[in-house]
Amino acid sequence: MKISILWASMFGNAEDVAHNFEDIARKRNHEVDLLELNDVTADKLQEMKLAVVVTSTTGDGDLPHNGEDFWDWLENSETKFENLTYSVCALGDSSHHHFCGAGNKVNNKLNELGAMQLKNIIECDGDDEGSEEWFKELLKEIE
Repeated sequence: MKISILWASMFGNAEDVAHNFEDIARKRNHEVDLLELNDVTADKLQEMKLAVVVTSTTGDGDLPHNGEDFWDWLENSETKFENLTYSVCALGDSSHHHFCGAGNKVNNKLNELGAMQLKNIIECDGDDEGSEEWFKELLKEIE
C-alpha cells in the first residue's frame, strides 16, 4: 500500500521526522509519497488511501506556514474522506498552552470528515522521542 507522508515544519524537526518515516517505509519496500502539506489539495487527499501527517505546532496552536493553506481549506471542508486511512504525529512543547495543537486540529478534522484513524495520534514533547517506534508499529498494522 502506498503511504503518503504529509508534513509541515517550522524549524525542520517535523520535516526530519517525515524524511525518517520515508526512509523506514522504503526499507520495508513500501511505496512512499512525501509531500509538504501546502502541496496537498482536496483532490489529492481524496485519492490517497493511507496518509501519515507529521506537523509541528507554532503560535497559538497553529500549523507552520507550509501547512497553513492545507489547514485553511481542510478546516472549512465538508468533503468526506471515507476512503482515507490516516494517522498523525504531532510535535509540540508542553510548556505552551496549545500543546500539539496543530496535529490535534488536523487529527480531529480528518476524523470529523469520515477518514479512518489507523493509529492514535502521538504527541511528541519538545523533540521526536517515540515517533520512530510509533511509525514502526503503524507499519506492522498494514503489513
